[in-house]
Amino acid sequence: MNKTLKKLMRWDGGRVDSLVPFFAILFKFLLFDAIWCYYTTFQPFSKWPLYVTSVSAAMLVALPYILSRRRWVGVTMMVLTDIWLVANLMYFRTYFSAIPPSSYFLAGNLADFMPAVAGSLNVCDALFPLSTAGAVIMMFKLRKTRGAVVLPFSRILYVIVLAVLVGVFALTMLPKGGFIKVYDRQRSHAYLHSSMTPMYSLFGTLYYNITLDNAVLTDEQSNEIARWFSDHCGYMAEKQQIQPPVTVPKTNCVIIFAESLESWVIGLEFEGKEITPNLNRLVADSTAIYAPHVLTQVNAGRSIDAQLLILAGLMPLRSGVYSTLYPGNTYYTLPKASKEINNTRNYLITVDKTKTWNQRGVARAFGIDTILSYPDFEQTEAFGTRKTLGDRAFFRQCIDKIERGEIWPVGEKAFVQMVTYSGHFPFRLPEELKTITFSDTIPEMMRDYMTDAHYTDAAIGSFIDYLRTRPDYDSTLVVITGDHEGLANNRRDLCASKGGDVISKDEFTPLIILNAPAAMTYDGVMGQIDIYPTILELLGLRDYKWHGLGQSILDQSKPAVAVSPRMVVKGDTAGITAARLEHLRQAPEISDLIIRFNLLISADNQ
Repeated sequence: MNKTLKKLMRWDGGRVDSLVPFFAILFKFLLFDAIWCYYTTFQPFSKWPLYVTSVSAAMLVALPYILSRRRWVGVTMMVLTDIWLVANLMYFRTYFSAIPPSSYFLAGNLADFMPAVAGSLNVCDALFPLSTAGAVIMMFKLRKTRGAVVLPFSRILYVIVLAVLVGVFALTMLPKGGFIKVYDRQRSHAYLHSSMTPMYSLFGTLYYNITLDNAVLTDEQSNEIARWFSDHCGYMAEKQQIQPPVTVPKTNCVIIFAESLESWVIGLEFEGKEITPNLNRLVADSTAIYAPHVLTQVNAGRSIDAQLLILAGLMPLRSGVYSTLYPGNTYYTLPKASKEINNTRNYLITVDKTKTWNQRGVARAFGIDTILSYPDFEQTEAFGTRKTLGDRAFFRQCIDKIERGEIWPVGEKAFVQMVTYSGHFPFRLPEELKTITFSDTIPEMMRDYMTDAHYTDAAIGSFIDYLRTRPDYDSTLVVITGDHEGLANNRRDLCASKGGDVISKDEFTPLIILNAPAAMTYDGVMGQIDIYPTILELLGLRDYKWHGLGQSILDQSKPAVAVSPRMVVKGDTAGITAARLEHLRQAPEISDLIIRFNLLISADNQ
């Protein structure tokens, strides 16, 4: 035992290169923090936890090398760190969060989404492998240097320092209620919401997420939910209708989720060319409700989160994706309400594979009867990172299936959810499908996005023209909306580029509703969470047991604001009380608790 202890405490020949991998890994963690903060806020760099957790994380990752003192182990740990950190940065740029624990095991999703995520690689990411290369060169240059410098260092000392750092950190958390409560409080802060990962390292974020996944609902949380819904009912009691009552509700509903469709292209004429002539025509329809400022509120699940917001009136999980973590939960949804009250048959029609984000499981949980997906279509006009069916071909084949009575035969009451894909990043439309072009004086991505939007616009326009030929069109509510924004982390640079002044600085998607009781333009900011109660009311389903966490835009008392996934309030806050704003900020946390603990299974919360 004594011999083993002495061996562990012995300095390895006084080699000065022994700590090079540790310092290289520490540099990588600090570089990761700096790049992450560039997209959020650099406030974490003024907080002591960032430095303590970065050093602790580096020491932990370097531990296998320190214990073995084998150079190949050090190189391996540096390379693995590079892969881990860069992967999380790529994920963050696309989904605005660290990779949740559950997604590490979603091999199918990774295969489908990595081409899109890979587009978020940045030049600065090259610093990670370059730092590894530099560390390797230094290690070998110092390889023959022995005895020149003798450091008071041992394996035991290293472990003791690591344990002391972790212990001090833990002790400072205890008076504040523990790490989880501290993380929760700071995450609710408007400017620190997205900065928890650099402040507490990826290890801290993983621990927090895993703890949430295994948490038990507390009395405090139950009371918090009850208070929130009590306040919500009070705000809803102030309801003031601005539209004529929905005296003849629609019995059919078609909702089109247009991939990555943003509002700024609608009504835009650029270089003398109309980007979305068909959507422009629909916006001007005498039965249209148009809301151009729908704030994107999706999180890591992106499109599947949009379905949760719009179809179920719930907000996404703060970390992780509900569709993979809680597909068996009870959800009250528009399809279920439509079936319960109007006796509809409910369809999901998507060009994607149902394994993506567990779409099949979600569809069943949401009350879908019939699913048409990737294998049910001929892959014509296929393009994009996954060579997926183009929007024009998608809608044409949908029309054929409807005409043949495969879906929604005449006389059947139906709720139809349609999910497109052509607008997916990186917006590269094949030359043979382009019907509009732009000069190369503007950024390539901007050109590609507008060209793609023009293609999707024509596809949607043709489908709406077909719907108008059906005998049941007048009894059909048609909803067109973007599932989320599309420009992601490229927005800032595009807005600052030549011609970029036409791009919205905010992440707004459009909402177009046809066959509404009267035409209306809602110019205020609304959230995706507000779409559910709006459609519920227009379909005459206001007696349904669940009204969601949002507020209908038909209600004059609705504040013209929404809360972004980063907890920033967007819109006109004039005249809105601080209590009401705080109520809106709390909605994501309330929704998170509802989903994690499946609270809709036992009782109505409204």
